[in-house]
Amino acid sequence: MNVVVAGLAMMLAVSPATHLSIQPWTGSELQTTSAAAVKYRLKVTGTPESVVHLQASGVANGWLAAFCTPKICSPQRVDVAIPSSGEATLQFELIRESATAPKQSGATISENGGTSVSVP
Repeated sequence: MNVVVAGLAMMLAVSPATHLSIQPWTGSELQTTSAAAVKYRLKVTGTPESVVHLQASGVANGWLAAFCTPKICSPQRVDVAIPSSGEATLQFELIRESATAPKQSGATISENGGTSVSVP
């Protein structure tokens, strides 16, 4: 049994945990994004060649959260394929859809393993 436990500990040591970070968006605009959105750069680091399931919560009524790539925007949730580099970058947007919605909204982005990051 000690051999199994030692092997498990070794697997855990070499498998990097998923990490999420959020910063204001810089750089060129993606064609798939909304001009009126508040935009952020979302970096996801994790095990190369894995898939991370992300979900946005805590978004104010009248606002929409979207995860965007150069090809598509996905509202509220997205599956991110982590490339061999171990890092993927998305544009995360908060879009005010209603004139009666609060002037600002934050959000919490969570992944399937329990890691989360707050969007101010």
